[in-house]
Amino acid sequence: MPIVFKKGEKMSDSIKLFAFIRPANSVSKEPEATMSNWTIHRVTFADGDISDHLVGFIHGKSGRTTSAIQSFNGELAQITTFSGRKYTLYGPPGFTEDGNYVWKNWKLKCRVIEDIDVSDQYVHKIKNLLN
Repeated sequence: MPIVFKKGEKMSDSIKLFAFIRPANSVSKEPEATMSNWTIHRVTFADGDISDHLVGFIHGKSGRTTSAIQSFNGELAQITTFSGRKYTLYGPPGFTEDGNYVWKNWKLKCRVIEDIDVSDQYVHKIKNLLN
């Protein structure tokens, strides 16, 4: 079943996911998180909106796909997303089944028509990749 959007709402504004994927805690409960086995993807939505998203694993939690990246600090290897949450990248880019599962389902639900891994563009800006 397709997602129905209100007038002016963009595909990337959607937080509606499949029922079996649990949304992250609110930013007020979890303002910061550390993500390992991370990748960054630049996606194009069916409505033409384009944004970058962090995908990976939150220790003690599960795989996660973030809201759109709003800012990136290469000195601290930190990303702030549209939700306001701050993510610290731990280690080099990698892969996690749990994160990939969430990512694939998120892309389907949000009608992503193009997905490009842009992790290398961020890696080159990180000063201390190994934390």
